[in-house]
Amino acid sequence: MVEYANTNGSISEDRYALSGYAFFIHSGAVSWSTKRQEIISLLMTKSEYVAATYAAKEALWLHSLISQIFDITLDTIILFLDNQSAIALTKNHQFHVCTKHIDICFHFICWIIENGSLCLIYCPTNDMVADALTKPYSHQRLSIFLV
Repeated sequence: MVEYANTNGSISEDRYALSGYAFFIHSGAVSWSTKRQEIISLLMTKSEYVAATYAAKEALWLHSLISQIFDITLDTIILFLDNQSAIALTKNHQFHVCTKHIDICFHFICWIIENGSLCLIYCPTNDMVADALTKPYSHQRLSIFLV
């Protein structure tokens, strides 16, 4: 039932990133959030990776809730990210010089993906709905997502 989610991490001037995600069922948003990350991000990859972990936790909760309410078995959750480095990091989360400081709790997403509960798919930034939750957009840009 949870068809897809968009996630985004955006680094602000103080180096604390904003995480944003939106979950959709049949093209309607059912859950969304924007939150300032509690860690300082020096790389956009780390910011996006942490944002994806936040979204994955929400996705698992929604997946479980819908499964229990409607007594159905759901398919794998699809999570769209606009950062290919963050997607690659979830597939190979071994030691990397630039990512060694990422806390272990954020590697939870790797286990979910290996378990088959979640699938990450690249989504170009121009199509990323969750960007509207973390970045300032003009009225014209926002109107694209209203359809």
